[in-house]
Amino acid sequence: MNLRLLLVLLILVSLSSIVVTFIVTDQSIERVSGGPPFFYTIPESDIVRLDIDSPTGDMAFELDQENNYWIFAGDETMPVDRQRWNGITTLLGGPRSQRELESSFGDPSLYGLETPDTSVTIGLKDGSFVRLFLGDETPDRSGNYARIEGFPQLVLVSSAWGEVLNRLIADPPIPQWRFDLNVADVTEVVFLIENEVIGALALNIDTDIWHVCNLPLSGDAVCDGDLDVETSVVVDQLNVFADPQFIGVKEVGDTTDDVQAEYGINGESPYATVRFEVEIQQGLRQANQVSITLGDLTEDGKGMYALANEQPDVVVIDAEWGQSIRDFFDLPSALAAEAPAAAE
Repeated sequence: MNLRLLLVLLILVSLSSIVVTFIVTDQSIERVSGGPPFFYTIPESDIVRLDIDSPTGDMAFELDQENNYWIFAGDETMPVDRQRWNGITTLLGGPRSQRELESSFGDPSLYGLETPDTSVTIGLKDGSFVRLFLGDETPDRSGNYARIEGFPQLVLVSSAWGEVLNRLIADPPIPQWRFDLNVADVTEVVFLIENEVIGALALNIDTDIWHVCNLPLSGDAVCDGDLDVETSVVVDQLNVFADPQFIGVKEVGDTTDDVQAEYGINGESPYATVRFEVEIQQGLRQANQVSITLGDLTEDGKGMYALANEQPDVVVIDAEWGQSIRDFFDLPSALAAEAPAAAE
């Protein structure tokens, strides 16, 4: 069995999703036979931007029309997480209302629409936009009063529609290869080249002392080793690892092994996995991991291709940062080589 697969910790993530079915027609408000009216309808393919302004903050997303994937607006290095984004543009295409309350209404303050809590602006390919406002929740909290800019109707839409959009702010759909690492939680680092472990470092949680792991690894939760290491030596390197320098994205999507190989990324590439543990309750710790695979330098030499966190997107990291991570690979063997001299 592939050794790398044995080292990768499986993290099961429970994802909740809302399945919404829409019928996309033209851009007019109309009544569907046998059902409640549509608040509005927009062809999904026409949507190129989303701006949300809510009590929890502001957020904007836009379609990279050249590469056909969505990004955080203004940051081409940050595509949205595809699993999280799946269905969002369909949702934006038209929130089907529960019912039309009023064909026109006089006092918006009665419904929280004088100064709405949430506004959603949907940008279209032709440069136009649709802006809608969500007001107060209904007493039973099953819906929100709402209106669309330029139309007089007061309608009631499912509260789930607003919750999905507000969650994009409260919990942004950051790509899974973007990692956030607290160095204080790290317990083990393992380095592989040509699919073989060339070195590893581990922290004894009881003594808070780092050591060089004995090879081959035993497969235990944390590797054994008799050569202790000065904490600052490891922590300094981990601080560099914990500050990733992503400067671009080269390939987005379920890239194949052949595509990754074009960028010097394959099963034999330098690969590092960092294990960290978080105490979720007294006496119970949860193990997690982040990883990075290093590929070739970009043509201009300023970047380096890489995979992060086992995700298929080929990203571009700063070449100097990438070289610093590659230097980290040599630390265990360098420490082991220095040990006999120190003993003398």
